[in-house]
Amino acid sequence: MEPDTGDHEIMICGKSCLAGDIFGEFRFEKPLQIGDRLSIQDVAGYTMVKKNWFNGVKMPSIVVRQLDGTEELVKEFTFDDFAAALS
Repeated sequence: MEPDTGDHEIMICGKSCLAGDIFGEFRFEKPLQIGDRLSIQDVAGYTMVKKNWFNGVKMPSIVVRQLDGTEELVKEFTFDDFAAALS
């Protein structure tokens, strides 16, 4: 998260309650507001390693951004995928 400067320090976490959901503490020039967009660098590995159905959290879709800027949807998970994963 850049520039990571300012008087307002906030811990950024994922949406499940897993311990690994903490991305870190970052500083901002002003308090964050509902609807503010945050971009976390190099998070693709996190989303795939943490993928699970814990607490009903939907699996992240897999999308590839091509060199020309177009985006290709590779996989979108559904309830059927969830049901198939049950043992």
